[in-house]
Amino acid sequence: MIVEERFENYVNIYVDGYVFTADADRRVWEFGDGLDNEERRANEASRRAMTKDEFVNHYQSICNAAAGWEDERWTYRYNTAAFNSQGTLMQEEVVNRVEQAIDRNGVSQDREKCQDMLKKYASLGMIRQNGLCIRKYIYDKNGKGQGRIVYRMDELSPSDVEALIPKQVLFDILHRKRQG
Repeated sequence: MIVEERFENYVNIYVDGYVFTADADRRVWEFGDGLDNEERRANEASRRAMTKDEFVNHYQSICNAAAGWEDERWTYRYNTAAFNSQGTLMQEEVVNRVEQAIDRNGVSQDREKCQDMLKKYASLGMIRQNGLCIRKYIYDKNGKGQGRIVYRMDELSPSDVEALIPKQVLFDILHRKRQG
């Protein structure tokens, strides 16, 4: 799972125990704790059995897609997700209808329009009962693997944040609104 956070003009992406940050105008990803250098990139790459260039390209691509920016390898789209249900046939039918409407209208990369499709094709009761919502997913353009969900920090509860992001990573981030 991936968490996207926006603060002022910065985007923070929490992924695989790391946090990367970029200025939204420059779009250059760096380690979000400010300790970004060639030696660290090489060390982290070797821990993941990658070369430094493979490591940088891998995470740069994931971060670009998670932030909603164009990338050669990854892309993003918004899908319907259900968080409070057993996966009933009726729920499946509603989710399929919403997904078809999103595709038919060509709005898969517009969160607000996807939200409108969800409200149009699912009743408020169905949305609440099944925890239906719109979430960003990123996909490898080569079709390798399944999509990865991207959560928005402002939609997560404190316990969700604690479960998804290591405390030390969250504590060390440079570009973030401090709570409390």
